[in-house]
Amino acid sequence: MPRLPRAIYALGWVSLLMDIASEMVYPLLPLFLTTVLGASKTTVGLVEGVAEATSSLFKVVGGRISDRIAARKPLLLAGYGAPAFFRPILALATAPWHVLLYRFLDRVGKGVRTAPRDALVAEATPKEQYGRAYGLHRAMDSAGAAIGPLLAVVLLPLVGYRGVFWISAIPALLAVGVIVFFVREKPGTAKPLPRFRWRGFSFGYRWFLLVSSVFTPGLSSNAFLILKLSSLGLSSTQTTLVYTGYNLLYALISYPLGSLADRIGLRRLVATGFATYALVYLGFGLSTAIWQGIGLFLLYAVYSAAFEGSSRAYLATIIPATEKASAIGLYHTLVGLLLFPASALFGFLWEHAGVSTAFFTSAALAGVALVLFVLEPRTPAATLEA
Repeated sequence: MPRLPRAIYALGWVSLLMDIASEMVYPLLPLFLTTVLGASKTTVGLVEGVAEATSSLFKVVGGRISDRIAARKPLLLAGYGAPAFFRPILALATAPWHVLLYRFLDRVGKGVRTAPRDALVAEATPKEQYGRAYGLHRAMDSAGAAIGPLLAVVLLPLVGYRGVFWISAIPALLAVGVIVFFVREKPGTAKPLPRFRWRGFSFGYRWFLLVSSVFTPGLSSNAFLILKLSSLGLSSTQTTLVYTGYNLLYALISYPLGSLADRIGLRRLVATGFATYALVYLGFGLSTAIWQGIGLFLLYAVYSAAFEGSSRAYLATIIPATEKASAIGLYHTLVGLLLFPASALFGFLWEHAGVSTAFFTSAALAGVALVLFVLEPRTPAATLEA
């Protein structure tokens, strides 16, 4: 099996280090806001709402700028550098608006870097290795997501919230260093881009946006899965361990599933992701025992590993080469914006129609998305092998 390009490993290390830095901070922020800064639950929701909205909106901006200047690395440096260099705002925060400012700047960075990074993965990799490349990247990203919270748990009793925030700057700065010294690209010639035109994109890309628009409203926050585990009888410590197990399993199987996608076809693995999500949420709606909840959460890791990498790789095959980052950014922005009503809808259904109804609704949306994806009007030569 041919070795992946060096750029993929470098970008994987960048994501691993930045996820360690981010996940050292993220689980602690709600507690820091409420117990140290005296913020209300409404303020916590405002901070996270602004953060996620900012990230979503800037993804298409980052992609468009990257295509305009025909370069990816400058956007990576800006996007990964912002969370690293603005850490003192968080570590020295004395009021909730300081945390809001940090989260805004942090999410601007995430939004700016996402599309150029995914575009660079595609540009550095032969098409027949897309599955492995995106799978490896997601595996390393998920490994960082598992390591970060564990480091926070170990460090918090020793150095407190602010100490953890300061220390989290170290892996963030290391990520920037990897970009500077190990990420290479061949910039093209900067040129003006045509205005976004819906008909200018391939039918396959537009259809995938339609499928994603149906699927995403059923993508509830992982917090609801944790609440479901708690309702089945798991303690806070036990649910945290199950969530850590989810991240570890996600990291372990992302690369093998990416490699499998290159052999059996990216569309097949994307379809498997839709189907697995539907089964998991159907199962959560029916589950009544702890062992069922744990098993379903681990199966959810299979969905994440199968879908996250393969969907990005599949997207790279159906977008124009000249506006690759713009198209990726538009996709991520659409998905990000639809995630807001998704969790709100799920919470509303849980509270007013029952937990099973909420899970069944998400499962049904995933099932409809699967049917639409499989039945995409295609030329006779186009099959699930794509």
